[in-house]
Amino acid sequence: MPSTMMDGTEQVLFENTELAEFSGHIFLDEMESGDSITIRIYIRDEEDGEYKLYEEYTYTDAQSKPCIYIEPIIGKVGLRITAQQTAGTYRTVTHQWFKR
Repeated sequence: MPSTMMDGTEQVLFENTELAEFSGHIFLDEMESGDSITIRIYIRDEEDGEYKLYEEYTYTDAQSKPCIYIEPIIGKVGLRITAQQTAGTYRTVTHQWFKR
């Protein structure tokens, strides 16, 4: 399972540029009190175009339900999912992605 060490910058967890439906899980089980992570989903509307923010979620402190489900979303020419830890001790985030 892929993992990404947070460092305060917005980091790409997943990116794909083919027509397909994707879903996934992001695991925030390492989060503790004082931590804050923002997950962003971007979609690109045309080849070589800019990614546009589709959705944004912020999670703070230890999570009682640490498995975040990213619902199925269709990406035609670009889908990107990122994470940015904005507070606390930098944590490792594991994630997994499914193509349908």
